[in-house]
Amino acid sequence: MLEECIDIGKAKQNDYIINPDFSPELKEINEQQKGVRVKMDRLKQAVENDLGTNKPVTLVDSNMHTFIFEVDKKEGDAGMRKSSETYKMISLKNRIMSFTCSGLKDLVRQYTELEEQYKI
Repeated sequence: MLEECIDIGKAKQNDYIINPDFSPELKEINEQQKGVRVKMDRLKQAVENDLGTNKPVTLVDSNMHTFIFEVDKKEGDAGMRKSSETYKMISLKNRIMSFTCSGLKDLVRQYTELEEQYKI
């Protein structure tokens, strides 16, 4: 019974929300969120190709910025200098550079709006 009401996958991540199968509206919002995540993954691949890094760029779910990219500092610095795209560095910890770009900011905004709709 509990599994019908609560999204168990999200609950394991300490995010307690209603199961999207509970209503057609929630299911639609959930599908839209999945679509935005797919776009984020495609953007991650495009950024990785643009930077030309030997080490992978990762898309990280961050509490502060919702989603950010991370890459090895040395690789990221070199790639950003060669790139025509504008990237904004957020932080640098233990040789890992966290950054974002305008495309990711737009997708994060869409994802956040859908998340708010879901909670209403």
